[in-house]
Parts: sequence; structure tokens; C-alpha cells
Amino acid sequence: MQTPGIFIITGPVQGGKTTFLAELCKVLEVRGLKIGGFLCPGGFDAGERSGFSLKNIGTGAEVAMASVMETKYWMKYRRFWFNPDAFKQGRKWMQACLRQEPDMLIIDEVGPMELEGAGWSDLLKDLAKATNAIQLWNVRENSLKEVMQRWNISPDHLIHIDKVEMKYAAERIIGFVRNSRESKLNL
Repeated sequence: MQTPGIFIITGPVQGGKTTFLAELCKVLEVRGLKIGGFLCPGGFDAGERSGFSLKNIGTGAEVAMASVMETKYWMKYRRFWFNPDAFKQGRKWMQACLRQEPDMLIIDEVGPMELEGAGWSDLLKDLAKATNAIQLWNVRENSLKEVMQRWNISPDHLIHIDKVEMKYAAERIIGFVRNSRESKLNL
């Protein structure tokens, strides 16, 4: 059975997915949707990805998420060191967001860590039980097939940033949210 309430934004590594997602959030908010969750904007040093921060969409608060530099008490995963406190903070932000009953939750990003049972995997399980809000996940192309299989996500809910204009992506999501609201009202 497919998971009806999850959309995926995808594209290549360092292809602008988070930037697209941030702009899409602005468009959706202007169109009346209540958005919550977090983005993970990347930082660069000498043209190379040097790390990520975790940014609360609702408040703008940020915390260091990952760095290529070894950092005491952070956990190493592939070439980055991840801040365990950022994962705790992200979960707290999501709990606070859920109390506001958003139309859409943003999770940037779902990938190899989650496929291995780490990262946001526990949060994703909790969200499946705790909310009826539509979810919008950022997923790299190289993890896309596995993520879609693991969480039974419909190919109809895939938005590839190189193939879809922002306006079209927003209309698809708004239409889905409106249909979901109408379905709930008719129960």
C-alpha cells in the first residue's frame, strides 16, 4: 500500500534541492498553507561542501548540523561529523510544529542515514503515527529508489527539480492538500 501523504523533492547532489525547497515553502505559505519543519542549508569552503546547518522553517532558528571537520562528541558518518544535539533539536522543533497543526511538514533530507536506521528514521516513524499533515521530503537522486520503496511513496508524488517548474510543483501540492482537507470533511 502506498503512503499517500508524502511528496519528494529530488535532484542531484549539490543540485539546488534545498534552495528549491526553501522557495517552494515561501510560495506555499503565500498561497495559505501552514508550513513547518526544517531545512539543512549547506556551507561551502573553497568551493567544497564544508557542512550543513539545521534551520527551523517557522522561527528561522539555526543550529550546526554537520561539518567535514572532526568535532568532539559529534558522530562520524561517511565524510561528515554530525552534531547529535542537532537531531535532538530537530525533533523538538517538529514536536512544537505538530502542536500548530500544519498543512505540510518539511524534512530536509531523507537519505542513507535514514535507510540505515539512523538520522531522522525515528522521527519519520513517529510522524507516520502522529500527524495527518502532508510531508515533503528532500531526497537525493542516488537514494530515491530505496527511499520510495522503503516508505511506499507513489511515483506520482515525485518532484524532480530539473524537470518541474516551481509553479507546477506548488499547484500539485496545493491541489493534494485541498483534496485531503475535503476528504476529511466528508468523513
